[in-house]
Amino acid sequence: MSLLLSNFSDIADAYDVFFFDLWGVIHNGKEPFANTLDCLRDLKKREKPVFLLSNSPRLVQQTADRLTQMGVPGDLYQGVHTSGADCHATLKDRHDAFYQSLGGNLYHMGPETYTPIFNTLDYVSVPTLEQADFVLMSGTVDWIQSLEEYDPILNAALDRNLPLVCANADKQVIYGQDRVLCAGLLAEVYQNGGGSVRLHGKPDPLMYQKVHDIAQQQLGKTVEKNKILMVGDSLATDIKGANAYGIDSVMVLMGVHGSALLPYWQHQDIFQRQLTTLRNTYQATPTYVISTFKNYNENL
Repeated sequence: MSLLLSNFSDIADAYDVFFFDLWGVIHNGKEPFANTLDCLRDLKKREKPVFLLSNSPRLVQQTADRLTQMGVPGDLYQGVHTSGADCHATLKDRHDAFYQSLGGNLYHMGPETYTPIFNTLDYVSVPTLEQADFVLMSGTVDWIQSLEEYDPILNAALDRNLPLVCANADKQVIYGQDRVLCAGLLAEVYQNGGGSVRLHGKPDPLMYQKVHDIAQQQLGKTVEKNKILMVGDSLATDIKGANAYGIDSVMVLMGVHGSALLPYWQHQDIFQRQLTTLRNTYQATPTYVISTFKNYNENL
């Protein structure tokens, strides 16, 4: 059973390093959560380093720049790893048979913002599927709440038996107040249709290993897994990946599971039953659950 927390500071001293998700934890796609920034400031005062682990299809510097634009100070975290960076490195290195078999012509599904994951590499971005050797999916062009508009292009790619590389394993996020669908869900539809798919991002434990390596390198010391805490909002990605990597996790209810769980926060029996249903659905269990970081601004 997961432990319900009233205040994040109650467990802050039990861990040496913190991995924070971005969307649904630090921001909602439009602006940062003020209380999360208070939490990050408190961790900095405690000399507890924070590293960001995101399924963003942006590269690391792009991600840091975007956070600065949103009002998240760069001195509140010490490093970043993203699914976009992971995808970029894999496309560059072609380290396994799947990537070695990809041709040089890619069809990009996603906004122009995410083209840096491939536009400095030895690939040609082509305008039609007929010219493509594979599909690189970074995201949806607009925030969508239905997959129907993507059916024709997915079906056309399936007809050509094109492999698909997905740079963002997220299936849904809360954008402002709206639940929107992401590239990971399109990739799942493609795979269910018989397509060959490679996903980048959480819950792949290699993402956690990479940010763990980054943390140890930057800190200049070994950090044991039992001293790391993952802070995320999604059972499907953040928490499931933390379980697979063998580290503790806290699920915050400001993101994808808020609507299902927050109404029952004051009724623990009902809350635990609802949480158990979700845990069973996603096969993932957080060590802790917290509603928000709201108590932090009272302690600073």
